[in-house]
Amino acid sequence: MKTLALWTATASCILFSSAMAARAAGAEPIDVGGQRQVFIDDRFMAEAKGVHLRVHQPRKTGEWTIKPEHPWEQGGIGPYSNLLHDGTTYHAWYHTMDTTEWDQGHTNGSVCYARSNDGITWEKPDIGLIEYKGNRRNNILFGHGASGLRLGQDGGMVFLDPNGGVENRFRMLCRFGEGEGLRIFSSSNGINWRLTHKSVCRFRTDEKRHHLDSQNIMFWDDRISKYVLYCRRNLFSDGVQGRGVARAESAELEVFPLVQDMPIMIGPARGDRWVDYYSSSAMKYPWAQDAYYMFPQAYFHYLGGEIPEFPRQTPINAGPLHTQFAASRDGKNWERYDRRPFLRLGMKGEFDWASVRMIHGLVPDVSGREMYMYYRGSDWLHGWDRNPNNKRLLTEAGLGAGRNIAVISRVVMRRDGFVSVSAPWTGGEFTTGPLRCKGRKLALNADTSAEGTIRVELLGADGAPIPGFALKDCDMIHTCNEINRVVRWKGGTDLGTALAEPVRLRFSMKNAELYAFQFMD
Repeated sequence: MKTLALWTATASCILFSSAMAARAAGAEPIDVGGQRQVFIDDRFMAEAKGVHLRVHQPRKTGEWTIKPEHPWEQGGIGPYSNLLHDGTTYHAWYHTMDTTEWDQGHTNGSVCYARSNDGITWEKPDIGLIEYKGNRRNNILFGHGASGLRLGQDGGMVFLDPNGGVENRFRMLCRFGEGEGLRIFSSSNGINWRLTHKSVCRFRTDEKRHHLDSQNIMFWDDRISKYVLYCRRNLFSDGVQGRGVARAESAELEVFPLVQDMPIMIGPARGDRWVDYYSSSAMKYPWAQDAYYMFPQAYFHYLGGEIPEFPRQTPINAGPLHTQFAASRDGKNWERYDRRPFLRLGMKGEFDWASVRMIHGLVPDVSGREMYMYYRGSDWLHGWDRNPNNKRLLTEAGLGAGRNIAVISRVVMRRDGFVSVSAPWTGGEFTTGPLRCKGRKLALNADTSAEGTIRVELLGADGAPIPGFALKDCDMIHTCNEINRVVRWKGGTDLGTALAEPVRLRFSMKNAELYAFQFMD
């Protein structure tokens, strides 16, 4: 598919070329059943005219959702933290330091626990696993002696394992603890942990420039019935800067290949001397069929002799980070759109002007209409804490940390809201290939605002409208900003026997955004 990538002030656009060949009407039907369908690529664009895919950016709340409040947190909150929603509880496992000298604080880190009823206001319960400076009233899970460990800058990533049983329901992937490479701690409640897998993934030690220093991601992928790992793989070839994101899969834990044997999913292009990619926050989207999202953190390096603020000496391994966006149908082939920032740096002087790093965790709000994500924002650059000389050079260049802030903040998106099919005020339309569907009604996640409109038509195998479900029969959808807007034809919603055979959907839109569709009972 040939595409033209554009950006507006708030969204990325992919325009479908007029030369795009229509999918054959006799193509094998896509089985969508009654599952939610989101728009990532041209899967549902057999024919398209005047519409494009638009990537939407989240809304920053500006909140300091999890911030330093206790002595063991005074150095700030780390980017290797994550959150998840389980039943009625929101959980957070966040990394923190009790010193601002992160790079030298090899025993000053900890992983702590917080919980919430709404994903907005968080409680840090007194867990009492270890004394911190003579007091057990703390929420430390790992580090400062808790779980028998002392940590530095390393955090972890927690996921729910449907194969672990009650005792191993929570899994934490991390680098700390006994073993080699990446390890897994397991827990029944997310608070009391034990080491269960000493070596899940390793790298060849003869390649000394490789390490797993990132928030490495693991989850159970129910689409392929395997565990999937997205981890850091360093690249050191001509013209390529170091960090990239690699992927592997396994039916069992602790049998992943060596990192150097894993294919790269996201990495710098050849000749890109300025940028490489930190953690990915990769995930399988839980509320739709065949949708994977990734939020790679682009790290812009201040290179020697390249930045005018550093004419004689350049700080070591220093620069800002922001978060990009990518999407996939299988978790392996990624559409990166035009690599514009998904989560931008804040304005100079704000708490997140130097670094915005998405952490792993996509959770629903309590209403089900919106989604929350979280990022670690800071007013200090990567490399700020490396040594006094870095601090001096950055400060003299006007790039120093004003207040040494490092916190977790919340962003908001509508449900399914990463990508939409967007139509301009002049109108547009698209038609799907044949779909095998199951349900009695069709619901749309759509936004027409005040002047937009949407109509939907059902087409049979012969390409003709199914009687009663033609475009002229569809009640105009207008004044709509809904997650599940049910389509009506002549006032009725029941599809009857229209879905007995595969159908094609034709959407006619004007000044509107369509995020998802779903056939429902």
